[in-house]
Amino acid sequence: MSGAARRDGPARLEVKDALVTFGGVKAVDGASLEAEPGTIVGLIGPNGSGKTTMLDVISGIVALRAGSVLLDGDSLVEYLPEERIGLGLVRSFQDCRLFPELQVEEVLLLTQDARRPVGLLSSTLQLPWARRSEREKRSEVDRIIEAFGIGRFRHLRIAELSTGTRRVVDLAAIVLAQPRLLLLDEPTAGIAQREAEAFVPLLRRLHEVADTTIVLVEHDVPLVFELCTRVVMMEAGRVVSVGTPEEVAADPRALAAYLGASEEALAVSGALPSPSRGAVVGGAPGGA
Repeated sequence: MSGAARRDGPARLEVKDALVTFGGVKAVDGASLEAEPGTIVGLIGPNGSGKTTMLDVISGIVALRAGSVLLDGDSLVEYLPEERIGLGLVRSFQDCRLFPELQVEEVLLLTQDARRPVGLLSSTLQLPWARRSEREKRSEVDRIIEAFGIGRFRHLRIAELSTGTRRVVDLAAIVLAQPRLLLLDEPTAGIAQREAEAFVPLLRRLHEVADTTIVLVEHDVPLVFELCTRVVMMEAGRVVSVGTPEEVAADPRALAAYLGASEEALAVSGALPSPSRGAVVGGAPGGA
């Protein structure tokens, strides 16, 4: 299916009664979630609860057995993943899928080229509109590099960066894709604690610069509670709690689903909301 026009501004997402099965196992079992335009919704739960499968459903990687996915009220069930991208639905993965031998600036320019291609002949002949397009792309890349504080890494190869800084470059590339709905799959997975602490201001900056709706799957529960306006807790493919961070943190069903233990044990684990994490502000996490 194709031909739907892309709208402007942050999108509204609705997933209704989603059912996904793998070999008879219900990976997602009648789960629903909503994300209002411009909000950040956190999706949390123990391993195997269906969080990443929900992102796969929304992005079209995994097909529904039942239920629906709506973007601004329009069903996406018949749309291929690449068609959903065309509507402004962008997905990030736990492993940064960047080109290791390219410089940071080159990777970001490639993202721009993919979104606003210039024909080879026009580029070779240096036609006026092609030159103007290239100037605009470079200007936008410069703006994003400054916004994410990665200027000092501009001419380094991706392979020379720390895991955390590669994540920042990946997020910068995502912003250049101009998402209306952004699905983030564990952006802090596998990075050092010092770098992870910088992701609260970083993701806030991303949200502001991209002007998008975000659905975030993240194992760092304090980060989710500090960053998100709404939290959805999953267990065994089902939604067991939904609400503000304060409401979910106080919900006995959420406490039982996360650790199967008391609120005191959850607090010890660091899974309850906490004061400011002392995040690093003013630059990208990590270094080369």
